[in-house]
Amino acid sequence: MNWVNLFLIFLIIAPTTACKILEVNPNPYGDEGAEYVKVWCDEPCIFTDEEDNFTVTGTAYIARNSTAFKEKFGFYPDFEGIKLSNSGEDIYLICSNRTDKFNWKFYRDEGVIYYRTDRGWDFRYEDWSDFDPVRDYVRGSIIITPAEYILEGKGIVASYFIAEDNFKGDFEFIVDANPVGGIPMEEYILSKKYKFHFLSSNSYKNFHYKFAVIGDRVVITTENWKWDNRGVIVDFKSEKIANLLRDVFYNDLKYESEMGKVDGSKESGSGKGKRIDFEAEIEVHVMPDSNPVFDFIENSRGYLYIAAPYINPEWFEGSPLIDAIENASKRGVKVKIMLNDYDRNLKVAELLNSIPNVEVKIVKSAEFDELHAKYFVSDGKVLITSANLNKYGLKLNREIAVVIYDHKVEEFMKNVFLEDWENKKELNAVFSLICLGFVVLIALYFIRRINK
Repeated sequence: MNWVNLFLIFLIIAPTTACKILEVNPNPYGDEGAEYVKVWCDEPCIFTDEEDNFTVTGTAYIARNSTAFKEKFGFYPDFEGIKLSNSGEDIYLICSNRTDKFNWKFYRDEGVIYYRTDRGWDFRYEDWSDFDPVRDYVRGSIIITPAEYILEGKGIVASYFIAEDNFKGDFEFIVDANPVGGIPMEEYILSKKYKFHFLSSNSYKNFHYKFAVIGDRVVITTENWKWDNRGVIVDFKSEKIANLLRDVFYNDLKYESEMGKVDGSKESGSGKGKRIDFEAEIEVHVMPDSNPVFDFIENSRGYLYIAAPYINPEWFEGSPLIDAIENASKRGVKVKIMLNDYDRNLKVAELLNSIPNVEVKIVKSAEFDELHAKYFVSDGKVLITSANLNKYGLKLNREIAVVIYDHKVEEFMKNVFLEDWENKKELNAVFSLICLGFVVLIALYFIRRINK
């Protein structure tokens, strides 16, 4: 028996040492001397970046400069002298029978703190808030757009942008300073009538949430206050959740900046809409502080319906959204995913349709302009969110989500989904690819004739 086998036997029979790298902040805002690593081990271990070594026990902070760290965080680190690379590097915590290793090259930006979770490594920005989800038992209504809906009273409104004046009363607004495509002309006009704050931040890539608070009344929606797309409005009363969202509103005023460029006016429309009144327990999440999307998918058992304008599986490492859907399919969950009629959805639809128990349709309807709603239905609960299903909506943006625990609401949203899935004009993803190919062939034919 050689020494390698003897060492492996020793590792198996020896008591397991717990040692973990817990947090890394390699490129802090402000003074780079405040950069640090936080580790924990239950015996003397060596932390190293292959340039400097530190012998640590228990929980320890290792910073670049003690004074800079103290000024930023209010206490002194246990060690100083480390110099971390902004672009990522291997760091190690070496204990008697295991080594923990980490490299942050998967996502790099100023102000990012990487931290360990039960699922692996994650990250947050230094100035991100930390609002916990809030539960309450409420009475309210769900309205499916297109619909006519006017918000009346005195209160606050948060949105990515405001696409139409559907307000009567006295309102204060926070909106993204630089939405894709520019600020709508309607918003520019409204900013002369109401008090507007335009938000911009390096930490939040977009301020994409959509909510309003009037006293103890709360409105959460998937839409930018224009009701011609297929969308969802949740309107209810809750003092607890109203207080939470007021706190979010006034917290985010610290990101106020100048208004960005103004875009042209857009046409609007409305429809009859669908509505249900409900009494149920709900839970509101302020994202990215807490994100219910992955847990919702992972906890689905019988079926899972997902409606979204699009899905972009690109992530920082791996593809956790696709993994969560695939894991649901392996549990025997019947998954239906409905996407809007965008060309960019063709490839992801083909990918998802290749997974057993998963069926994807790309839909187009005369009833609404576009599918813009983002919602999930499964096993006695519904999740409605402002977040698009990409790395910005699910991680980097300011978003909002509400989970409603009620079989009546589940059945209502299930029927809304199936009506759009079954009864409207729909485009199968494979059929759309064939049509696209046919158009390309025709174009090539005429180009050749012209060249002749």
